[in-house]
Amino acid sequence: MLNLLSVFSKPPNLTSLPLKRYRVNLSLDRLVIGVDGIHIDVHISPQVRNTVKRAVSVLMIKHSRSERFFEDDHKRERRENEKFALKHMCTNVLLGGINKAKSESEVQIDFLGQVSLAKMVLDEIQTAYRKLITNLEMLIRDFELSRNYDELEWLKMKEKLTEIKHNQKRIVRSVGEEMFQTLADVHTQNLKNIRESNFPAEYILPDNFFVNPTLHTNNVADEFLLMDAYVLISQGSEEPDNYSRLKSIVDDLIRETDLGRENNADTEQQNRETEEADISSAYGNALDPWLMEIDNIDLMFNCFHTNMQYKKAKKNKDPKTVLLDLKSRTRIQEKLLHLFYRKFKKSRLINLIVAAYEMQPVYHNYCPPLRPAQIREYLVKRGSRKSMVRELKRRKLNVDTLAPLHETIRQVKGCSTRSKKEHLLNFLKDFLRYHRDRENGRLLKQAMEAINLITDEKTLLLSKKNRLLYEYPIPEELVKEDKPIISHVILKADIRGSIDIMHTMMARGINPASYFSLNFFDPISEVLGDYDAAKVFIEGDAIILSIFENEDTAQGWYSVARACGLAVTMLNIVRQYNAKNQEHDLPILELGIGICYKQSPPAFLFDGDSRIMISHAISLADRLSGCDKSLRKYFKNQDLMFNLLVFQTVQDEDIEATADDISLRYNVNGIELEAEGFAKLSREINLRSILYPTGNNEQKLYTGKVPTVSGNYQHLVIREAAILKVNPLTMDVIGPTSRKYYEVCTQPAIYEFIDSHT
Repeated sequence: MLNLLSVFSKPPNLTSLPLKRYRVNLSLDRLVIGVDGIHIDVHISPQVRNTVKRAVSVLMIKHSRSERFFEDDHKRERRENEKFALKHMCTNVLLGGINKAKSESEVQIDFLGQVSLAKMVLDEIQTAYRKLITNLEMLIRDFELSRNYDELEWLKMKEKLTEIKHNQKRIVRSVGEEMFQTLADVHTQNLKNIRESNFPAEYILPDNFFVNPTLHTNNVADEFLLMDAYVLISQGSEEPDNYSRLKSIVDDLIRETDLGRENNADTEQQNRETEEADISSAYGNALDPWLMEIDNIDLMFNCFHTNMQYKKAKKNKDPKTVLLDLKSRTRIQEKLLHLFYRKFKKSRLINLIVAAYEMQPVYHNYCPPLRPAQIREYLVKRGSRKSMVRELKRRKLNVDTLAPLHETIRQVKGCSTRSKKEHLLNFLKDFLRYHRDRENGRLLKQAMEAINLITDEKTLLLSKKNRLLYEYPIPEELVKEDKPIISHVILKADIRGSIDIMHTMMARGINPASYFSLNFFDPISEVLGDYDAAKVFIEGDAIILSIFENEDTAQGWYSVARACGLAVTMLNIVRQYNAKNQEHDLPILELGIGICYKQSPPAFLFDGDSRIMISHAISLADRLSGCDKSLRKYFKNQDLMFNLLVFQTVQDEDIEATADDISLRYNVNGIELEAEGFAKLSREINLRSILYPTGNNEQKLYTGKVPTVSGNYQHLVIREAAILKVNPLTMDVIGPTSRKYYEVCTQPAIYEFIDSHT
């Protein structure tokens, strides 16, 4: 028994669990201050505000249950239409903010758009509530002045007005939660991918950041808010379950684990690295990033779920490693939950927690007029029951209705140890979610206080003329004009062995021109629009494509990313046609693709009405798409992991003496992106690096998401490798050079590896 107690009293090791850190990076400190010298000036399109007003208005009628008095405003169809319009408007205005943030390399512009929109919604909710009261009062007054005065209908209106005033907190919170859920949906459904393409993960607000009930109340400790959205805790400073004491208990227990020791050791370094990015630096608690990620609570405590997983895995005869991992995790969770249970029981908290959950089905019968805390006190403190009965009598309520509470008392007393631990687990999740929302709400409200939403024309003009205004228009309000080209990308795709293919097909009486057209040129032409690409030149066995970037059009500044995505799509198209052609014993196509970027516009000359492009990128892309015949023959029957290999066969001084690319390359179904293009790609989208094991070596990969013109997203993987110096006569490898080359990967195994490691 002593050994068992010793095992359960020792804190378990938590760093072996796959825990994630919760990060919030919300700061506006790099943005310019507006005309008043205090706030940041923001102007959001009036059309967006009008859409928000309409959406809030119909929701206010819905949640106040006053539909019968405003017949034109309550129809379900209208509510759905207003919600659709709201999502569309919010998506457009926030997308403009993302593009502006991208073009100015300042993610805080995106934060400002999100915070400003949230501030506008909260302001409109308060205005809509006051307007609802006013409209109902006017309706009553008009009704009283009408000739067809119906006293019963008048009484119903008066009762509804009283009810709306009495339930102000509930109505405002319900409207706010539904509106902010819509904002959260806009992020997750419409904008998350574009943000992930452009910004590192730590600079993207969590999905749940705006789904926060504490934003819609002036009292974050309101007992009805706690009961409806979280779990009831006490407000008195002397109570054992007040907020500060509960947080202190949780922190102290976690701090005793290896997770706490690890955080104590590296907190200073983390704060240096994440000055504003980590919630631990914002609130001074190094454990919060672990505790605010609510999924971590199940990973640390939920032995019940893990034990069920273990039984299911054992029944399915899963691998032994899986069973051992689940068994080990169960032991960790049982130990930590037991430690917390002992501490909470010793602190006189368990019965309060059990009562808070057991009373949920019945407390609405008494609250209001009573408070939820009074009901819980009735359940756990025998001495408080007489005073509550007197309170009910004073309010002229029937004391015979206490039967459900007496049944709840029996449930609390008869609660088993397992059930108490399950309640404790739920409490930890609900309480820490409440803690997370309180801190997030404070951070968001602090950011909103720094913003001035400008609506009057005089201030708007003053701020704009002084270049102090941050504007968030919708696309229809932007001036349409042709913008000058500022940079361009060239993609060349070259068919390997085209002469042999044509000879074979002509010998079999097949037209090679139609074969190339049906299997290569035509299907590729169909996808160009999705990547904003255009044809520059076509010859029998090659195609040259261009993608331009124009001034002041940040939404289109993905030229290299889209060229890479297009190249991958082209190879996938060719592979699909090859599979069909092999069935009919027709030749297959093999490509080599080169992609070059130039941070300047191309030159043009005209032959009549035909525009001819002149660019050094065309020549360079031609080199990158090429393949040395001897290397193709050498590697033909070898099982290569990659489709592109680049070699140096000349001296370093010969390389430096020319602007041309004189490397020797093997490129069969490969895509080479030159170094300047890779540097541009890393500015266009957020690239994460990862090491890919290949035998005794590791290949450095970069992965990110490419946004297409149609709004879809395509995963991209780039391999970085050193150009190898070889003997030009024997092709023996001398060693790696300092120069790098970049392959856009298409191998399914690499993408599967990336998916499993991200």
